[in-house]
Amino acid sequence: MPAFRLVPLALLIALLLSPAVWACPFCTALQPTLSQQRDEAAIAVLAECQQGPPQDFRFRLLQTLHGKQSLGGKETLELAVQSFAESPDASLKAGSLTLLLATRASGDNAEFRWKAIPLNETSYAYVARAPSTRRAAGERLPFFLRYLEHPDPLLAEDAYQEFGHARFDEVAEIAEQMPLASFRKWLVDRQTPQQRKGFYGVALGLAPGDRARRENAEFLRKLILQPASDFRAGFDGLLGGYLLCGGEEALELIERRYLSDPEAPAGDVRHAMTALRFYHEYGRDISSERLAEALQHLLSRRQFAAAAIVDLARWQAWGATAAVTELSHSDELQDLPTRRAIIGFLLLSPTDSARRESSRLRRLYPAEMAEAEKKLNLLGGAR
Repeated sequence: MPAFRLVPLALLIALLLSPAVWACPFCTALQPTLSQQRDEAAIAVLAECQQGPPQDFRFRLLQTLHGKQSLGGKETLELAVQSFAESPDASLKAGSLTLLLATRASGDNAEFRWKAIPLNETSYAYVARAPSTRRAAGERLPFFLRYLEHPDPLLAEDAYQEFGHARFDEVAEIAEQMPLASFRKWLVDRQTPQQRKGFYGVALGLAPGDRARRENAEFLRKLILQPASDFRAGFDGLLGGYLLCGGEEALELIERRYLSDPEAPAGDVRHAMTALRFYHEYGRDISSERLAEALQHLLSRRQFAAAAIVDLARWQAWGATAAVTELSHSDELQDLPTRRAIIGFLLLSPTDSARRESSRLRRLYPAEMAEAEKKLNLLGGAR
């Protein structure tokens, strides 16, 4: 999934107000994919293990994916256990297939450090056929669609990781090829790893055609309304997908159920905030002003106020200046993260009321105001 685009003011706000995270919000615990590891290695070889511990490893080289010159025409490779950057998997025994990857520490004469990834016949073919990472994502990603939730856990996870590393626009490019019926099935399957459901949820929001979008919106609405625990991995992706295909109606439900309800579970509120951030960047049907209006409900909840103010500033939602100013006259000003967010917002807001309130806060918190203004001036954002 995508990294969010940064415009100069958004970057300024991020640096001034908080250490914001700009990574894809729906793709958890991303790891290098098999294709990435294969293409980044100095040597990548598909091999059969002929001998293993307690003796040194011996491999028969079956297919050299790249780095053939470095192998010097060898048909077998003998490696001591010490040659591996990490201990080989215990399943790596005589007769098993493996992907061997080599990297150099530094310098042309440095020894190779090896990594062995155990394979079976299916994963062997997968690694051999997976498109190069140098090809455009729109050409690569369709290959991995067929391996999502594959019976082989290695391939199912790797295919998910491929989509996790892709930008949102790259995933959207192949929306017409995505198996939406399978995504819906996996979303209700308890065997589907919870962390992958965020991607499947947001992918449903990309459905081409009004009918498919309406059907997916209703499907996601029912899923969202099901009772669940406070922590739901991937729930933010369901909310994001619902916003994409449900539009204003979806926002109204999220606003009523999570943003304006002071009793809404904290975990669900955080997921809702992530979904709104995502939609603000990639959605088209709901205005920024309407999103900001929904988010302002969280100014009354201390644990979310600072993050909501930062988002409002990043969205340049200066219509919220009155609400932020009102908050600066409340007890919430004594909460340090909230105070810093208020100061940053007011310094960035171009309104006269923000300028007046900044003057008042400068008298109350001269050191914090001076520090914020210093950052602002250094970044070229002074009013």
